[in-house]
Amino acid sequence: HKAQGQTMERAIIDFESCNETKAPYVMLSCVTLLDSLLVLHPFNKKKICCRQSEDIHVEEKQQSILAQQT
Repeated sequence: HKAQGQTMERAIIDFESCNETKAPYVMLSCVTLLDSLLVLHPFNKKKICCRQSEDIHVEEKQQSILAQQT
């Protein structure tokens, strides 16, 4: 998180070293161009995806029920 709030022209990122979804976001949000981003190696998609909040989960379930009823 040392780079949080900074802008970088270039970055090398190791997503596999991340323990939560916030760190990859901080890393990616600092880079100005995708061409200047180097990802060290393939990574698990779960490293950059976060779980839906409980509110969204409940809302989607309600929408599904309403769609079935109409």
